[in-house]
Amino acid sequence: MCISAAEERDIRLMDQAREGNVDAFSLLVGRYRERAESFLFRLLWDREKAEDGAQEVFLRLWLARRRYQPRACFTTFLFQVAHNYWRDQVRKAGARPPEVELAAEQPMGSGRPVLRAPAATEPHHQLFLRYQQWRIREAIAHLPDVYRAVFVLVHLEDNRLAEVAEILDIPVGTVKSRMHTAVRLLRGWLATEDEENG
Repeated sequence: MCISAAEERDIRLMDQAREGNVDAFSLLVGRYRERAESFLFRLLWDREKAEDGAQEVFLRLWLARRRYQPRACFTTFLFQVAHNYWRDQVRKAGARPPEVELAAEQPMGSGRPVLRAPAATEPHHQLFLRYQQWRIREAIAHLPDVYRAVFVLVHLEDNRLAEVAEILDIPVGTVKSRMHTAVRLLRGWLATEDEENG
């Protein structure tokens, strides 16, 4: 259960939103829109789809507000809705992994900038770093959905294992197992590509 003052404030705002208070809900949207966009961007690797998706997520939150029960942090509820939205998009797209562009897109939101290339002065160094960034994105995009969701929530969105377990409604042991598998798959793919290109 949430314990910080900010988390308790979020629960109060969502309780007010549940009663139809649009201003309270608008405060939550303002506070968490970038975080929702960041999460979806790291699953979809498409900025426009992530922005559109975040709008849809908050619309779904508003429509589901009467069912909200403050058993966990508001962000847990938010990530659950965003995860369900992403799964719906994957089903609609026929479960094809997204095309990942080589362009130097920066992650949105306040999560860790894991994929951000460091500054360098020489153009060939910048190109190499952008290629490395693209390789990592491509590998994450090709993870099976259950592993990709866990990897993004833990490594790119900085959620604790217990929070991820709540968001995905799975045991913590399953989160650990999926994280282990995701990391193993990513390392394997990247190492194989290095060997092929070496």
